Amino acid sequence: MSPAQPTHPNDAPPDIALPRADGIALPIDIDRDVPTPLPDQLVAEIRRLIAAGAVRPGEPVPASRRLAAHLDVSRGTVETAYAQLVVEGFLTTSERSATRVNPELPNTARTRDPRMRPPQVPRRRLRSFVDLRPGFGGDNPLQEPAFRRAWRDSLDIDPGPIDPLGQPQTRWAIADHLRLTRGMRVDPDDIILTSGSRDGLRLLLTTGVEGAIGVENPGFPGLRQAMSDRDLEPIDTTQLPEGTAGHLGAVVVTPNHQFPHGTTMPIDRRVRLLEWAQATGVIVIEDDYDSEARYARTVVPTLYDLAVSTDAPAQVVHIGTFSTLLTSAVSTGYIIAHGELGRRLSIMRTALGPAFSPVMQTAIASYLSSGGLRRRISRGRRRLRAAEAVLAQVGSIPGLVHEGRTLVIETREAAAAQLRSDLAERGILVASLAAGWSADSDVRHGIVIAHSNVEAAVLHQALETVQERLSRIGQ
Repeated sequence: MSPAQPTHPNDAPPDIALPRADGIALPIDIDRDVPTPLPDQLVAEIRRLIAAGAVRPGEPVPASRRLAAHLDVSRGTVETAYAQLVVEGFLTTSERSATRVNPELPNTARTRDPRMRPPQVPRRRLRSFVDLRPGFGGDNPLQEPAFRRAWRDSLDIDPGPIDPLGQPQTRWAIADHLRLTRGMRVDPDDIILTSGSRDGLRLLLTTGVEGAIGVENPGFPGLRQAMSDRDLEPIDTTQLPEGTAGHLGAVVVTPNHQFPHGTTMPIDRRVRLLEWAQATGVIVIEDDYDSEARYARTVVPTLYDLAVSTDAPAQVVHIGTFSTLLTSAVSTGYIIAHGELGRRLSIMRTALGPAFSPVMQTAIASYLSSGGLRRRISRGRRRLRAAEAVLAQVGSIPGLVHEGRTLVIETREAAAAQLRSDLAERGILVASLAAGWSADSDVRHGIVIAHSNVEAAVLHQALETVQERLSRIGQ
């Protein structure tokens, strides 16, 4: 007799199964000790499988010869069962084609459940909007020949033993990249690979960083979202508190892209920050967000390199990411720490395992070593210089403040919300100025524009749209 319908495919009898054309087996039960003819049993079992959604409309059933051999019955038994199911409308046949479940059958309760259907994966589409949000935009690296070549080559390279801290060749390539582009002196053994800045921050916070986390106010809001479970305390790095740091265990700063204007923290403030961290025992977490976007020739040392080169006892952790340059779809980054803190991070990363695929690590190493990323950075800097020229051509924009690598337009709160909404309707995405302030502080409102995200002609049209909407909304 046919068994009761299982509540889940995994609950079905495992000993006898219906072989599928793709090699996947489904449960079926044939009992020779009951008087019911074998073809009738097979008909009932296939009906049950269709009703349960285990075999779906349009899918093929096994060839009669194959199923007969699998069930140890005659081929005529299977053909008789199939013929009956065709008459009943459960199966369909056609010349030179496999026998299939009738595609016109209605979906069952199980197959109607969206969780039981594979998600549709659309092909990559050309963007129909202009993304001027900091950290977004730019040309698509996944279509860049140098990156695609690095990815193809990585498939032919044996990455060697899996290192949970990151493959040695990738860590060395990152250290060399930082030497060439930032002037940093980094020991590859101090580099730990992550799946991005937030992953690096969470790794650090799980190593035993106690107390509240200081965040710049205003400050870039990106990493705050990864610290929603921690007590966050706004700080002003221009006026660090005297004496002890209270209950602060660490501070997160973005010295190479100060929110909202994208300016760089001057060297004297960096030195004072390190001295304050040394005196208070606070860990400095340096978020190196958007550092490659600079195009000024003067390069200020990173906090990490400044601390290491001067033998400062302050604890500095440098968090970097390639997600800004290579899109978040690549999701790769690194964290740099030395000494006892670096040892604790290594232990935690080893326990958790590699942050992302060794194959992708090999591709990143190849892309860096071939100079692909440096050429990409150079293109971004040329785009930024072109954007500066466009800004001069467009003319006056009410409320515009341009002091660094981003444009800030300050407005009233209601006007800012209306402006972002109007621009979005026209396919232009901008960031909120207010997002950089803590809720209990004097928030300033407006929009933030990363004007180097797009080519000059596109930027010109976008800024003209901003001018037009501002004139209608008012300040």
